[in-house]
Parts: sequence; C-alpha cells; structure tokens
Amino acid sequence: MKKLRRALAFIMTVAMLAGITAFAAPADDVDMITVSLRIEGIKESLYYNAALRIPAGSSVADLIKQVSGTDGAPKITITESTYGAYVSEIGGLAEFAYGEMSGWNYRVNNVEPSFGIGQYKLVDKDSAVIFYGDPFGVGMQHPAADWSRLLSEGIISFSSTDTVYGPDWTPTLVERPVAGAKVLFRWDDYVTNDKGEIKVFDKTGLAGFRALQIERYDEKTGVPTVLRFAPGYEIFVPFADTITEAGPAWYDEAVRFCVREEYFIGTDFAANLFAPMRKMTMAQLVAVLFRIAGSDVDASMGEQWYVEPLIWAVANKILDVDEDVVKEGIGPLFELTSGMNVTREEFIHMFYLTAKLVGGGYDMTVAADITRATDFKEIKGSYVEAISWAVASGIIRGTNLNELTISPKVEVNRVTVCQMLYNYYNS
Repeated sequence: MKKLRRALAFIMTVAMLAGITAFAAPADDVDMITVSLRIEGIKESLYYNAALRIPAGSSVADLIKQVSGTDGAPKITITESTYGAYVSEIGGLAEFAYGEMSGWNYRVNNVEPSFGIGQYKLVDKDSAVIFYGDPFGVGMQHPAADWSRLLSEGIISFSSTDTVYGPDWTPTLVERPVAGAKVLFRWDDYVTNDKGEIKVFDKTGLAGFRALQIERYDEKTGVPTVLRFAPGYEIFVPFADTITEAGPAWYDEAVRFCVREEYFIGTDFAANLFAPMRKMTMAQLVAVLFRIAGSDVDASMGEQWYVEPLIWAVANKILDVDEDVVKEGIGPLFELTSGMNVTREEFIHMFYLTAKLVGGGYDMTVAADITRATDFKEIKGSYVEAISWAVASGIIRGTNLNELTISPKVEVNRVTVCQMLYNYYNS
C-alpha cells in the first residue's frame, strides 16, 4: 500500500511535468561527458563530485551504478518496479524509514524529471542530485536565494516553486516563501520569517564570495523539508561601486574572477567598495603579482604589508628600479612605488615576467606581430617581447576596434588589470 500511494503521487507529478519540461538529447559526437552528482541524506551531504566523467548517453541509473560504493560514495541500491527503476536505499537509509511516503528522490539541473532514473539520459554539464525526503507527505521545498536587496537592506529571501495538489490530486505550481528554515550566512545563524526572509546582523564586509546554507526538518519525523544547497555553496555579493542602475558593470566577471582567486580584495571593507576606476600604483601591482605567484600579503603586518611583496619583486627582477633606490631600504622603495602609477606596458611586462617565473603550463613562446600597431613606436623597446606575447595570448586586444592600438603609456586602473588577468586565465 505504501509503495502504491507513493507511486500514484509520483505519476501525478510526472503527468504535470511532462507538458512543461524539455530535455536535451545527449551529444553523438563525444565519447565522454562531465556531470556532477550530489547525494543529500537526512542531516548531511553524503557525496558530492562536481566533475564526474561518464560515457555519453549514460542514464542517471548508469551514473549511480558507476559511483556506488566507490571514491567515498555510499553503497546505493537500485530497485526495479512496475514504474521503472528507482533508488530504494543509500548507505543503509531505506525508503519509508521516516514515514510511509518518504524515500529517495532525484532532480537534474534543479528540475524534477518526468520519468525514472533509467530513462533520463544525461548530457554534458548536467547536475544531478539525489535526496531523501517526503515530498508527497510532509512536503519538500527547493529553495532559491535572492540577495538583490542584501547590500541596500541587508535582506536575503528564499522562495521555492512548489507542486500543490488539490482535493482531486490536480497539481498546480505555485511560488511560495521558504519559511521557518535555518540559514547559515557567513558565520551567523538565522531563521527565515513568514516571507522567507532573513535580515543580516551586520552589512560590513558583505561584498565578495560568501558561504550560504539552508536546512529545515519536519518536527515530528525529522525528515528534511528543504533541499540543502550543495556543500561549499557560495553567493557573490557585488561591491557597492561595481553595480549600475542597469545591473552589474561590464567588468563584473573579471572582478569576480580576481576576487575568487584572491588576487584582489576590496578597498573599503566597511562600505563594501572596490574602487574600480582607481589607478594602480606600482606597490599595489607588485602585491597582486605576489599573490599570483602563490604567496599572500601578510595582513598581520599592518602598514608594513608591502615588505614581502617588494622584496620578492626586487629579488626576482619583476620590479625594475635603480640599485641606489634599493640600497636606501624598503621604506624609501615603498614611498617611490606607492606614488608611481602603472602604465599598460609596465603591467604587461611585469605580468609577463611573473608568468614566466610561475609557469603552470601556459605557453610563453607565442608572439604576435605588433609592428602593425598604430602606436608601435611608443612602446619601450625592452617591453616589445612582453606585449607581443600578450597580444598573442589574448591578454590585450587593443583599445581600438578597427585597428591594433596598444596605448602603452596609458595608466591602468584596477578593473583594467582585472580584465587583462581574466582574459589571460580564461582564454
């Protein structure tokens, strides 16, 4: 009876979803695809791998069979039924353990499929999640977070598109708040109100990548009633001065990349500012290159943060300064470089030297013909090799759409450096 009731509820869901959901066919021209799989148990995530390689044309059931009991994954039992294959037990946790309608469910790309795991064919970059719940009993919500009001009002709201059944089991999709859920944001715990909202205690230092997690359980059975976010789930809170009225600025992706890689940090922690148009000084650029080389600026040194980066840059000949300046000591060297703005050709030359020093598999031998540049004669002779490499590597694409213009003497700002780094590492 339990299986029949659950199967009937599943059929009703299938009937509704079949008319609104489209699925892509697997690619025929590749042998392997990359997908992700997450398994969410009662109180914790049991497995998560964001880069699983499987044969093209594999079903969700094929993926489960490949993962089961390997590489830290729990043992997964697949049961055949009249309605097709389904997951009946994972790691000792079986269906109906938390109520007569409880059991293992699955979603792909945040959508509940309209057929079973044996029929759903995965394609490249698909994201599958298997989770334990009681969607046809106590209910199950799949939260989406909206943090568009976080910087202005300190509010994050959570909502879910839920299936609601009428007296005759007629299904309807409705958008509902995720109320009464425990939320972990950064290092603080919150509980969502009736509107599915939390209001953060402190808006200081919100900008950047911030951890976010949500959970809620049925009071009687203890079964999850919301699907947790993936382990390590983060949101990117944009800086207050990198948002326009129309939305994120043109350099948003580049800033995200540089912040993610910890090459850049904000300029005002309390006010969540990035200062995108601020000119880069030589000392600041050295600190960025120092981070790219795998080291970090020692914040514990306070105002002396520049010591290690400058010593590193001079020792590795990244920073080209007169020996007399070096002999005067690190203090005078910092005073000089902190007051010296960086030009495009200087940044390219110094990044070229850093990339050669760091290595990492990038081709340092590529070169482009930059003699055709309209301002080629303005380029310092010792920088030609680096700029030729930068054009060939896609770091710079010229400042004129119709012809190659290097603009070597133009001083760079923070987002210009971010964009050129993004171009290089994502080309």
